[in-house]
Amino acid sequence: MKRQIAVLAVLLVALATMVEPAVAQDLSGEWKFKRRAREGWHTGTLVIDKDGQVRQRGSNPFQDYSQCGHIVAADGKVEIVFTSVKSKHGYSIDHFYCTVQSESTLSCFNIDGIGKEDDLFRIERIGRMPASPDGRMDDVCPARERPQV
Repeated sequence: MKRQIAVLAVLLVALATMVEPAVAQDLSGEWKFKRRAREGWHTGTLVIDKDGQVRQRGSNPFQDYSQCGHIVAADGKVEIVFTSVKSKHGYSIDHFYCTVQSESTLSCFNIDGIGKEDDLFRIERIGRMPASPDGRMDDVCPARERPQV
């Protein structure tokens, strides 16, 4: 009996350590940021879906812009990799490198086509993903095709 309890305890610990990273890396939801860049302050909103796709709408002193991409998350590190941008006056695509501070806060820096921006900034979750995220920032990124079943 004691042996069975010990085996059960070991299995529960193993299961908990396997599940914990998956829960800790759930980044889906709506996020806000404010960061200082070369040309002044940037502010914006990101929406990350359950598949790790990200859409961002932002503004700086000269223009509004939007970016599309995906996230890569592992071991408390998160990369927000933008792959396309829409802007009126040229904009170098961002690549945010972040460290998870809490389930609702990321501490980040940016590297774009011009180089690394030294100022750290925070991205803060302001809401969980709605039950039906379709339509959220659809005008920002091209619609993704649904898989054929």
